[in-house]
Amino acid sequence: MGDPVIRPDNAVAMFKIETTEGVDAVPTAADAFPFETGQQFNSPFTTEDSSEVTGSFVAGAPTVIGQPAEITFRCKMKGANAAYSASVKPPHHALLVAAGKKALFTAAVAAAAVTAVAGGTATLAAAFAATAQAYRGMPLKLSGGPGAGRTTFITDYTAARVATLADSFNPVLTTATQAEILPNWTYAGTSPKDQAARLTDQPSGTLYLNEDGVLRKYTACRVSLTDWGGDTAKSGFFTFRITGIYAGKVDATMPDAAVPLHSGPILAMGVSGVDPAFLVNRQQLPISSWSIAENTTQENPEDPNTTYGFGASQLGRRVPELRCDPLATLVATRNVEADIAAMSQYPALIRAIGAAYNRWAITLPLAQPIAADSGTRGSLRSEDTRFRLLSPGRDAQARDGDSILCFW
Repeated sequence: MGDPVIRPDNAVAMFKIETTEGVDAVPTAADAFPFETGQQFNSPFTTEDSSEVTGSFVAGAPTVIGQPAEITFRCKMKGANAAYSASVKPPHHALLVAAGKKALFTAAVAAAAVTAVAGGTATLAAAFAATAQAYRGMPLKLSGGPGAGRTTFITDYTAARVATLADSFNPVLTTATQAEILPNWTYAGTSPKDQAARLTDQPSGTLYLNEDGVLRKYTACRVSLTDWGGDTAKSGFFTFRITGIYAGKVDATMPDAAVPLHSGPILAMGVSGVDPAFLVNRQQLPISSWSIAENTTQENPEDPNTTYGFGASQLGRRVPELRCDPLATLVATRNVEADIAAMSQYPALIRAIGAAYNRWAITLPLAQPIAADSGTRGSLRSEDTRFRLLSPGRDAQARDGDSILCFW
């Protein structure tokens, strides 16, 4: 073929965190990540029209100027499908880090009997860290006594080792119950306190996108997690919008990338499941779909001392919200309107349980309902509900607490 055509379904995307902002990190096949077909990118150039009078009705030559590059990927939420360690990470680790979500690997803490229980809390054994918020958003597997076989999540943790749990239990937990932390990776948003923290908490990355032998390069990239969500009994998805500086394109051989091929877990309790998939205020909600919008501001500041007149992408303020559509019920069961009026705040949990190391959960320590509009699902009444996600403060790794994504 004299003029080969490009087939975008034959593509490999590679993303690597940069050591120095804007300096090509040279991603390789080892940095490839899985994504859904349909990736989109804009032109690196735009034009400024001329209004010069030229002695003719024909306009003068436009000025060609650069513009920030935007590339969007939709990616299935799934784990590594291999035992987690400090070096074995979820498939989209680097993209989440460049989205300002600081990553933490936590090794297992062996099972030991809880020393006290009260309401929705359990005091963990001496082997657990006596550090406030050391385990917020992490999985706590229960065994031995009441709650055996359950895996709950920690929404709050004190220096006295008191863990507040996202689930309710019937029968209630007792000191016969044993608890252990499972090995996991967690990701939570950041609000850097200084320049040093800014470079480590919200680092930039380099993206290489090879479509059928044409390699496009982008540096100084940061990521907005514009939407993550899904439907009941289906996989969840991330939508990553990457903004960076175009670094050109070349013809290049497609790399031999070994991206994870396994399926993602689905949002359902399962035949033998014991842990509900969707909880708000420790109450199961019958939803058909859910989504989290972080509403992150992202800008490339103007700078004449750069190639195209603008600098690296920067992340700013977040206004995170959870949206879902539970079926309406009796006031005695659930009254969202009263909660809105009372400005109530309570925890929420979204949990997709697949095989070991291919499971994820999102812990939302403080969700405040702000809207509940009437809707229908088929012939049934639903409430299209929005929750503002608030941060109860920083955790032991200086991460915000509006949402904690965990793979375990």
